[in-house]
Amino acid sequence: MKRQLIVSIKAVAALFFISFSTVFGQSVPEPTIRYLNEFTFGDTARLKLTGPARVINVEGRRGLNTTSIHSVLTLKAHNMNQKRGTVSMWVMSLEELGTSGLKPTMAKSNPYWQMYPLLSDSPDPQDVVRANFKLVWMNAWHPNLIALFGKDKLYENAFDLPHKALVEVSHFAFKKHKWYNFSLTWDYDKDEYRLYVNGISIGKEDQFKRQKFHRDSINTSLYLGNPTLCYSDIKFYSTSLNEKEVYGLFRKEVTRFDGPLEEELRHTYAGKNSKPFQWKLDASWKPKLSLSLTKPADLDSLHVQGKPVQVAITKEGLLIETVDREMNAAVLDSQMYVWTKKPFEGNLYVEYEYKTLRSGGLSLLLTQASGMNREDFMTDYPLRTSGRMTMIYGEDVRSYHWEYYREMADMRNDLDNSALIKQPWNYPLAFATRNAPVAKNTWHKLQFLQIGNKLVGAIDGIILFDCTDDSFTNNGPVLDFGRIAIRCMLRSKMVFRNLNVYTKERIQTERLLEGERIRKTKDGVRFNLN
Repeated sequence: MKRQLIVSIKAVAALFFISFSTVFGQSVPEPTIRYLNEFTFGDTARLKLTGPARVINVEGRRGLNTTSIHSVLTLKAHNMNQKRGTVSMWVMSLEELGTSGLKPTMAKSNPYWQMYPLLSDSPDPQDVVRANFKLVWMNAWHPNLIALFGKDKLYENAFDLPHKALVEVSHFAFKKHKWYNFSLTWDYDKDEYRLYVNGISIGKEDQFKRQKFHRDSINTSLYLGNPTLCYSDIKFYSTSLNEKEVYGLFRKEVTRFDGPLEEELRHTYAGKNSKPFQWKLDASWKPKLSLSLTKPADLDSLHVQGKPVQVAITKEGLLIETVDREMNAAVLDSQMYVWTKKPFEGNLYVEYEYKTLRSGGLSLLLTQASGMNREDFMTDYPLRTSGRMTMIYGEDVRSYHWEYYREMADMRNDLDNSALIKQPWNYPLAFATRNAPVAKNTWHKLQFLQIGNKLVGAIDGIILFDCTDDSFTNNGPVLDFGRIAIRCMLRSKMVFRNLNVYTKERIQTERLLEGERIRKTKDGVRFNLN
């Protein structure tokens, strides 16, 4: 009887193993090169440690932590110049890593302090400009995790042609003392590149490229090191593993599976477990603007800023088109904003419909856009003429900036995704992905709701963000006054209709006063009357 029980247990175990192998794709080929599965550093012909470091153990996994900013681990062999392959590695941060404010003085001792290299072919792995290849996390909301197969930094490549092979991820943050498995796959013949975290696809190459990507030859050694990060079990495979194989590799190797973290990653980067937008208008909300955008007179309520190819009222709605050319510095002025001609105050609800007619563009919504002291910047200062992005993130206009349609070359564009940022602090509030590409030539409905410090955004009745702002995080006050704008960037061709704006004011204006007229210079700046 006892023997029969043992046989039964073995049979169940074998069945479980077969099932696990099938479900998680466990039949992964053996790596051709492997590092940091053991922590001996005597064979310097293969692996060289320069500077102080330590071996740590967290959640049952051992890893290497380089304890000086000058410490570097050199990997003297890799296969990244082969036509196809995969590199897999485990990385843990000793601190929470997310976007934070920057000041020039922070670079006094280390000019590269914003860079957290996972792998690089530069002997100084933080110096990403020198590297022909780098997989790096950066202190920025966009991009903040990139795999770039070329020299220089992201935007030197995004604005130069031909574009270099790139995988880019927005809004990725490290939780403290959590091991993450990063896997990067490449197939140079197919010009395909993909980045995974814990077996979940979080980024791919530009899906709308018009010419083959440029790549710089990767140097013979790879390097890593940063006192914040710990590195473990780096493996190179001779094949480009598929998603099932990468996830199987993660599940086979993870020492402590974190279900809530997986749910969070799948929601953020794969659009899983999204919730419906069920909020409804009631009589307490007052209509402030209603434009079908199908009547020529509707343009009287809007101000166009920038140099679009066309802005025109059609039978379907407001047609906006920008230049249909690959992203480069010469065409950056060919972008635009459509502003409301009046500001709004208080709680805010905005809705409209949009249709994308061409791939590769970007559209965003700006709400509560005001000057740095709550002034109506379009009344108090000269109207701006540039269609560039600079006025959003790099000047003196505050706003909530929602990129709801993102298909440009410098971002993930294989799946529909959204990003919400508080400007001009570049403070990321939310990021989410839908589990399908953007449907073209189809009407979509956008809904934006702000009640106090709570911000909710939905597309086609599905919530993409539900977050709160905070006035006391060193990123300015909760915004509740300003203009609204729709912005279209390069390669966009879109139609908009049924723009409606409602507010729920907490301040009742008893009467308006008109004081003595303020004298201004020809540039719109008031005279110093003292």
